[in-house]
Amino acid sequence: MPVIADVLRRDPNTGTANLLAFAEWLAQPTTPCVLIDIQLLQPPSAATLRWLALLLREELAGTLYQPGNTQFVMVAPPDEPAAKPAQLDRLQKLFERQAQRLNLATIPLIRRHEIPAGSDPATIVRQLTADFADQDALLNRLIMQLAALGATLNNQAQFDLDPVTGLLNSVAARRQLVEMMNNALVQSHACSILLINGDDLRRYNELSYVAGDQMIHDLATTLREQLRPSDLLARWDVGDQFLVVLPQTGVSGAAALAERLRQRVSERSQLWPFPVTISIGVASIPQHGRDVDTVLRLATAALAQAKTNGKNRVVVGRVE
Repeated sequence: MPVIADVLRRDPNTGTANLLAFAEWLAQPTTPCVLIDIQLLQPPSAATLRWLALLLREELAGTLYQPGNTQFVMVAPPDEPAAKPAQLDRLQKLFERQAQRLNLATIPLIRRHEIPAGSDPATIVRQLTADFADQDALLNRLIMQLAALGATLNNQAQFDLDPVTGLLNSVAARRQLVEMMNNALVQSHACSILLINGDDLRRYNELSYVAGDQMIHDLATTLREQLRPSDLLARWDVGDQFLVVLPQTGVSGAAALAERLRQRVSERSQLWPFPVTISIGVASIPQHGRDVDTVLRLATAALAQAKTNGKNRVVVGRVE
């Protein structure tokens, strides 16, 4: 389970490693690698940054850092195909095609830097800030970025919240899940979870990434309306996945609620740009296990089975 130190090294909006994590990487002995430097020429919106980070993770293989609000850096092994010039040409064309959907005022600038073993941090930073010939200007930029990061870290609450829905994110939700299930075991009560995944929601992102965010927000609102105040609803690991925790609810009750959620989403989304369906995996303690990891694994398997069986359905996990 991620600890708070890991959370502080992750940007709460994009989920990428932040300037603090990048500075720690710089301080380590450098092995041969390729840095793919993506510079945005104008400050983008939070939604644009979020979707741009998702696109980069899908297209490139390596560790993605976000040193500032106008820059991403991917660190990749030299032999990684995604670090080759041909892949970067493909990425450039992808940016050009996606510019309107991403709401990019200008096309990001992509640079590729080959970093030899043993390179010192100052040399690497100079390559990533080639536009700053004046060393004082470079230092001032780094100081401003660190100050902005410090202000971000002071607001601890944002690290618990998903920026699109306002729900708890997966890191905070897992902490709550562990606490709720441990309480259920101590009190000899059942506690169930639902893993919910949207079916074929890419059409919204093809319309626009703003439309994708709005659909996720509307989907969260629809789910929340059907739950009790004591239930937990959170955004889970992937973009269109949600977690529901149902205290004092066994398998049969959880499955019945899951079916109501499925029907409600199908009905409500008839008024949206595209109708939406969801698939749901159900698991419970103590019926499916007595620890969080086991119950999550069975709910994940049940969700995968729901997808395999044709989507838009509820599947209860199988007891091991």
